[in-house]
Amino acid sequence: MFAIPGIAALMVFILARPQEFILLLQRVPFLHLFAALAVLGWVIDVRLRRLQPIAVPTLPWVICFFLWAFVGTAVVAPEHLIERGIEFSILFALYGTIAHGVQKFRTLQFIAGVLMATCVFIAAVCFHQGLAPKGCVAGEELDGAVLGTPDGRECDNVEQCRGPEAEPGKEYRCEHIGAFGTYSVEERVRYRGELHDPNEVAMTISAGALSMLIAFALRKRTTLAVTLCAALFGMTVAALWMTQSRGGLISMLLVPGVYLVRRYGFRAILPAAMLAIPVLLAGGRSDSNAAMSTQERYEAWATGLSLFKHNPIFGVGARLFNEHHYITAHNSFVLTLAETGMIGMILFVSILYLSMKMLIVGMRSLAPIPGARVAQVWGMALLASLSGIAFQIMTLSFAYHSVLWIFLGMVGAWYSCIKHHLPDFSIRLTWRDLGFIVIGCFAFAFVVLPLFLKAKGEM
Repeated sequence: MFAIPGIAALMVFILARPQEFILLLQRVPFLHLFAALAVLGWVIDVRLRRLQPIAVPTLPWVICFFLWAFVGTAVVAPEHLIERGIEFSILFALYGTIAHGVQKFRTLQFIAGVLMATCVFIAAVCFHQGLAPKGCVAGEELDGAVLGTPDGRECDNVEQCRGPEAEPGKEYRCEHIGAFGTYSVEERVRYRGELHDPNEVAMTISAGALSMLIAFALRKRTTLAVTLCAALFGMTVAALWMTQSRGGLISMLLVPGVYLVRRYGFRAILPAAMLAIPVLLAGGRSDSNAAMSTQERYEAWATGLSLFKHNPIFGVGARLFNEHHYITAHNSFVLTLAETGMIGMILFVSILYLSMKMLIVGMRSLAPIPGARVAQVWGMALLASLSGIAFQIMTLSFAYHSVLWIFLGMVGAWYSCIKHHLPDFSIRLTWRDLGFIVIGCFAFAFVVLPLFLKAKGEM
């Protein structure tokens, strides 16, 4: 399979970002190179008839979403067109090659293993960071990212960093100093690149490590495999706890929660919720910074609603929310509404809805079929991951985040694998589904969100 090396390398370089801390790798634009190799590999596999040119159900909706966002940017902010075009091309290549370049469950398991190993590595870096001693970090905050460099001095509080050895004009923080140039922010562990935010890294390792570890334990079922997966699961949970992300903790609980509901039905929800309450009360943040963060999100949502009302068709342009507000939207649905208008939001919600439908309806259809256990295991893992993602993107700007498109591609790959074995297998977005989505999006923009913001004093 010529597409697989490019896909695997692209996932590693997007998530783990080795090119950021290995200087030798910075001389080559590996993201663009691996995206091109993945696409070229898929073309070769199709020409050699190792892959079937079968489109997954989400493909036309993904194409429409990216095209609409591109056209909207061309209309309202043409100076950003080339930048958005390159970014969308990489995201589409990532989604498209995973969804269409994986058509056998053995290959799906390999790609899932690469994703799991990468996310476990990120969790291990965060876990080490949380246990590491504190040091002085000199830098600044730019576009929501805390930038800086550890200066080698140890500290217990920020006042120790502002002594005579401090550089003039620098802002200092006392943070946990981790491996590969990482450090915490407000003592919350995090990673690099797209995962510089503790909430985003929490969601990523929850979706990419926890559910995949459960799936591999169910697939192998040996004592060694189960023990190793359990140990890595515990380490990942500890790293999630160190992020102090309230949404991340809920996503963490949703992963086993989906398995419980699948096994015992909806009667498992109440006992699971009772067990989850102590975790949510003990974890996360509850100080003044957390309250301020929540208030800032409400302000951002109000700004997003205002931007939509002034630009209801095309929005203000993809990735341009920050040009109208000092922080991002902190809600993927508000973000798409403000940046791509109502049509863009409908397309985005349609992609998420159809991905969930593919998993739920697909597993239901496979239940009576003998020999479909492998499909059920990976379907459950992806359903658990996507459930956590779908919840947490309500407080994160994740519409163009590579992690989301990796998992949407993984769902498409799962569908392609089933289609390879069962050619008559088919799931589509019906007109009835689309009608519910359209009504839901309009209700969100004109009823639910305004009433919520009014109740919070933002309107």
